Amino acid sequence: MIDMLLSFNNKHSQAISPVTWEIPDGPRPRLSASLPELVWLLAAVSIAAAPHLPHVAAWISLSLLAAALWRLGAALRRWPLPGRWSRGLLTLCGFLGVLFTYRRISGVDPGSALLMMMLALKLLETRRERDRVVVVLIAWFLLFAGFLREQALWSAGYLMLGMLLGTAALLASTRGSPPLNPLATLRQSVRLLLPAVPLALALFLLFPRLPGPFWALPEHGGGGARTGLTDQISLGDISELALSSEVAFRVRFNGPAPPPAELYWRGPVLERFDGRRWQAEPASLRQPAPRLPATGNGPVYEYEIILEPHGQRWLLPLETPQSWTAARSQLTGSGELLTTGMIDQRMAWSGRSVAGGRLLAGQPAAPGLTSLPEGSSPRARALAERLRAGTADDQGYLDAVLRLFREEEFYYTLQPARLGSDPVDEFLFDTRSGFCEHYAAAFAVLARAAGIPARIVAGYQGGTRNPIGDYWIVRQSDAHAWVEVLLDDHWVRIDPTSAVAPDRILSGLDLGMIGTGREGLERFRPGALLDQLALSWDAASATWDRWVLAFGPDSQLALLQTLGVQAPSTRALVALLSVMLLVALVLLSWIYGRQAPPRQADPAERQWQRFCRRVARISRPRSPAEGPREYVTAIAQQRPDLSGELLAIARLYLGLRYEGRRDAAALERFSQAVRRFRPPRRAPG
Repeated sequence: MIDMLLSFNNKHSQAISPVTWEIPDGPRPRLSASLPELVWLLAAVSIAAAPHLPHVAAWISLSLLAAALWRLGAALRRWPLPGRWSRGLLTLCGFLGVLFTYRRISGVDPGSALLMMMLALKLLETRRERDRVVVVLIAWFLLFAGFLREQALWSAGYLMLGMLLGTAALLASTRGSPPLNPLATLRQSVRLLLPAVPLALALFLLFPRLPGPFWALPEHGGGGARTGLTDQISLGDISELALSSEVAFRVRFNGPAPPPAELYWRGPVLERFDGRRWQAEPASLRQPAPRLPATGNGPVYEYEIILEPHGQRWLLPLETPQSWTAARSQLTGSGELLTTGMIDQRMAWSGRSVAGGRLLAGQPAAPGLTSLPEGSSPRARALAERLRAGTADDQGYLDAVLRLFREEEFYYTLQPARLGSDPVDEFLFDTRSGFCEHYAAAFAVLARAAGIPARIVAGYQGGTRNPIGDYWIVRQSDAHAWVEVLLDDHWVRIDPTSAVAPDRILSGLDLGMIGTGREGLERFRPGALLDQLALSWDAASATWDRWVLAFGPDSQLALLQTLGVQAPSTRALVALLSVMLLVALVLLSWIYGRQAPPRQADPAERQWQRFCRRVARISRPRSPAEGPREYVTAIAQQRPDLSGELLAIARLYLGLRYEGRRDAAALERFSQAVRRFRPPRRAPG
């Protein structure tokens, strides 16, 4: 397609045969790339392809490597490049290979593989300048495709590096003169890219936003869920999550933060129990809450959450949510805050919650919340009957169960023993070692066995405060499960883990594992300097996530309201964007105009205009849009008798004007060449 566009553009240029540029020091053919040009080209290709290598089939990577080595061999050892028919056959085989490997050509992985095959094939026909330009353009497409895989802060720096090397490759491939040294090439590339920064910033801030980051392309069915929380729990699931330090979300409080013991981030509510597994109600049965839950006079906290993509619908609010800004979301009757679609992109939303762990029941408890599967947990039922006989009411019974966990030999561990067909009984009476879901499941079974409605809530508890950015980091290792029981028309949170390992709730997982018995979690604790560096990097990443990756329609509206623009329409946004782009262009023109020397003080430019007037008398004037090389090449085609002199003068001018050769000797050679140029009006013969 790129070749088609370039061919279409060339239809407007005068058709000429290739001309070999010659300078007084000797000829330099332009139909093949020099080694420095090829090195820049391969550097740009390598940077663009590197992020995709772990994700594409091995034969794709090997094909690109083989093409790069073949092209180097052609430059160094004069290996022949494949002809037209061979390239056509390779193209067909490459396309069919990608289609056979991925069964499709759309999506991040097959699309990246197809681009890598295009790069490999195009490298094998880089005979002309236009071919090398097309290679750089394909490499840039591949580079941007890498941003679809990873949008972390480091990837932005990597993208800039790829853009810089691609620009350097373009500069080296289109100079038409001996190459600059590497440092000068990079410096010139930076100068070419810098003017785009204010234009890109204006487009980013004011271009009408789509819902969610527009560069995200979720891979459905690819296992992209990151938090690991699902709508069901089997004993041992959450303990596996706790071994991961991957970030689930970050939270910034507007004002004082709750104490760590009140940091319960609410996810799925699991009400169905089959004897081994706890499950949430199907989505079709989840009814919206008739009204916002009442929680008494507890403290109210305002916060902003930046969710990592997790492939589920839970917004994970601080319990209990009272208001939220997430679009297309609702609170269910069981207290889950859900979006209508899966969260496959990084998402930012703000909310207000009331702490306290009490949720008003909107309706009577369903019969299933007090029942247990027939024949399951017989020893737990017997234990519940004994404890119930010794207590006066529901609250006394629940306290007795907590006292059982607290006073008898139960252990909190990340490596619980495997359980069999009756996991709750085996945990309570045999192993007595488990993680939070073991204690939550056992407590809920004992509550139901006593006729008290109970359910399990999965989510996260706690977090790590980053004092550098003044926000909290909630990781997968903070995944947790607790119980809600129905008392006095309120669902009341009870966390049985606090009876066994209270430090887990007060201080987090690391400290909570100390002194809890066997198989404690042993983590490498880096020194203070490494801790500070890690927190500083995470603070920078959080800022990047908040203001760049999660910059959606809501963030754009808030920014514009801060600037005094209330509820802008799409037309108003486009008008404001046009004004900003115009201002940026005028400012850039003024800055670069000040740096440029006065035209009347440039002797090289005066001599060039003199040369062009003499050429116009024997052929035609130069078009304002026609560059020096294009103009002289076209005239040389019309007047072959003058081609050597025309090309030599043009080469001297390009060296003075665009390649930094501003010494007096070079200017004098150019001036003498122009003065000696006295062409006859007609070609001899």
